[in-house]
Amino acid sequence: MRLPRSLSCLVLAIGLALPSTAQASAPAPLGGGSVLQSSAATRCTAGFAAVSGNTGYLIASSACGKPGDTIRSAGRVVGVVVGAQTPPTGAIVIRVTNTTDWRLVGSIPPTAPRVTITGSVEAPVGASVCRYGATTGWHCGTIQAKNVSITFPDGTLTGLTRTSVCAEPGDNGGPFVSGTQAQGVLIGGSGNCSSGGSTYFVPVNRILSAYGLTILAGA
Repeated sequence: MRLPRSLSCLVLAIGLALPSTAQASAPAPLGGGSVLQSSAATRCTAGFAAVSGNTGYLIASSACGKPGDTIRSAGRVVGVVVGAQTPPTGAIVIRVTNTTDWRLVGSIPPTAPRVTITGSVEAPVGASVCRYGATTGWHCGTIQAKNVSITFPDGTLTGLTRTSVCAEPGDNGGPFVSGTQAQGVLIGGSGNCSSGGSTYFVPVNRILSAYGLTILAGA
């Protein structure tokens, strides 16, 4: 049966107006401050986004995973932890393999309100420094000492920076900034954000140099 001309045009117009169900969603922003989870169900915070050529990476604490671990965020694969440095620095680097779901950004946290990273110039002792963690958000203090050595159950780490900034579980791996300059990633501390405490970070320039990476700057 043939439809009347007016009804045929109406059916065509309705069909053209229907939204496409095959349209893909845009990749979500991923960077410093993003919540990460390893295959061992360890929850931590990403430190900074970095690049080498066309490949993107995330820098985090070694508590976030070990070489070969698959790292996820919000239930979606982010990438894989690449080989660790010897001697250990207390940090890991995650190669981002899932560029369909994620888009690396140079801001902390990845969504507003945020701090846009412009570089990684090292701040001196006494300078103001702020840390972002997935558990406690932003907290600030000062840089108290550099080239500090701390003994952990897995061994001794050297070249650390001590700060007066507090932290709590889940903040591990999170970024320290001074203004808009990347400083380092949280690897341990004492106390909490109710009574106060101190924290230690691995200088980010040390990690960038070890892995041949460049900090990702800009939003």
